[in-house]
Amino acid sequence: MGVQQTVENLDFYCADYARRIVDGLRVEDRLSGEEITHTVSKFLNILHVNGLYAYLLYVLWKRYSGTPTERKIAARIDTLLVGEEGQPSLLRLDAIGLPLQGAKDTIAVGQTLARDLQGLFLAKELINRTLTYVRFHARTVG
Repeated sequence: MGVQQTVENLDFYCADYARRIVDGLRVEDRLSGEEITHTVSKFLNILHVNGLYAYLLYVLWKRYSGTPTERKIAARIDTLLVGEEGQPSLLRLDAIGLPLQGAKDTIAVGQTLARDLQGLFLAKELINRTLTYVRFHARTVG
């Protein structure tokens, strides 16, 4: 019973962060649902095919070297899902319980998770679910 409740709670966090991502991209960055869906699909593909560390590197690369649309999407996703030390990003929430103290940035988070197999799989699942919800939410808002 306790495990099922934990899954529901973590799923709620994923859905909440997905909504925050899409709302910010639509309102503040003025991106269309189609632009968001297209770019997030690329991110999900990298995550599924190449794994979490490759995904983190890809998002950082797009954040600083992508098209203007990719930069906006990658920046918001990186900030809200991984973030820097002290930020209320998804992976750093106390409720999630990942051991990310001292991981100052996205690369450090990847390195820290590489040493913790359970944490690595949890982080990958959380990012996967959140990005999937981002795609669904972006499609529904147009």
